[in-house]
Amino acid sequence: MTVNSHGGRTRAQTRKRRVVAALTTAIVAVLVALVAPPALADEQSPPGGNPLIWRADTGGDMLGSFNRNDYNEQDGAPREVSSPTGHGSALRFSLDGGEQRSELLPRVPDGREGDVYYYGYRGQLADDFPVDADRFQIFMQWHHYGDEGSPPVAIAIQSGQLMITGGDDNRNERYEQPIARIRPGDPIDIIVRIVFSRNPDTGTVDVWSQGRRTVTAFHPPDGTLYDDGDYMKVGLYRSTDLTDRAELTMDDVAVGRTRAAVDSAMVDQGAASSEGSPDASPDESTGSDSGLRTGLAAGTLALIAIVVAAVVVVRRRQKV
Repeated sequence: MTVNSHGGRTRAQTRKRRVVAALTTAIVAVLVALVAPPALADEQSPPGGNPLIWRADTGGDMLGSFNRNDYNEQDGAPREVSSPTGHGSALRFSLDGGEQRSELLPRVPDGREGDVYYYGYRGQLADDFPVDADRFQIFMQWHHYGDEGSPPVAIAIQSGQLMITGGDDNRNERYEQPIARIRPGDPIDIIVRIVFSRNPDTGTVDVWSQGRRTVTAFHPPDGTLYDDGDYMKVGLYRSTDLTDRAELTMDDVAVGRTRAAVDSAMVDQGAASSEGSPDASPDESTGSDSGLRTGLAAGTLALIAIVVAAVVVVRRRQKV
């Protein structure tokens, strides 16, 4: 029998081309998986509705954007001042040692079972703000309807950290979840996403700080609701055990159904959009950054394995 060596070489070359094509496809698939940004399922604008629900009026009557009462201002009302970023008015909250509360109620919907909202806050700490205090200093909270006990979700400054906190160990388990380090005089630029639920497996909190997602799908131990709903408060609420004066300026607040809507609203007010620090310490990230690093490492190993396997196949077929 006569063997057509030319035909054999042609078939071998065809097989090689197929292997190379398969290899190229696999590499492209891995690279796409690596660079594709994670997306939240509800980041789409709701049909037929404005994704922005509310934002504070920084054009001259910022106090008029909030509901007020004597209880929440028992230790003094905030003062309207010029914005530290120069875009209009802002509100300055201050408490002396031993004082507890100076808060306002944004005119926003309460969080109820199944609701998902995004809350944006921008402000700045005073240069002598006691960030290392070992007791709570809350500037943003979502309080249950009941009068007793600590809120299910709050954003506080304590022990040199910006953190999520809630519960009090009397009725619900107390917890703390760091967001980022913070120092006296630092700006605060956060967006908080809350999935409201009494079910701890469903209720979650995500936080973007300075443009970076630093907490991803954190589950408070007893959920984000303790009863039928949570209402929002901003200002200063802290332990009466603290003796140092605390002061911060609230520059912007907005609430919406998407993160983009909230961020755009605050940028429209004149605040600079923050892209985050590319060389921030890994310790400042408690969520997606570490996941991204893990994904990159796994993807790189997978890519190497594909290349090695393809080379082995090609060499074996060359010997046939």
